[in-house]
Amino acid sequence: MDSFISQRFCQECGSPLKGRSDQKFCSDQCRNQFNNRSYAQKLTQQRQINRILMQNHQILAHYLLIDKKRKVLELDLRVKGYNFDFHTHQKQAKNGQVYIFCYDFGYLRLASNQLLLVQGSC
Repeated sequence: MDSFISQRFCQECGSPLKGRSDQKFCSDQCRNQFNNRSYAQKLTQQRQINRILMQNHQILAHYLLIDKKRKVLELDLRVKGYNFDFHTHQKQAKNGQVYIFCYDFGYLRLASNQLLLVQGSC
């Protein structure tokens, strides 16, 4: 009965383990399959967020091709598909205004649903 209790099994395929007492998998293939499945959901979420950030970046870059600063309506960005829930960082200017950035492009909220788009740091 003691041999049944102390017997260990592979976390992926369930086959009996032989060897080291801290062994969790019977082979590298089982270990890789287990880890790939475990991280698949996390990687999927990261890819979705990166896609949204890249799309936001491309939309801002489109508006700032010629000028480094430009005023646009918030609705114009929304129509192009900009997602205001995702950004990379925020910077506070010396005057206290907060610029929201997506990589190297950002915006400042102005009155009446207007945004001041900027390139680089504020």
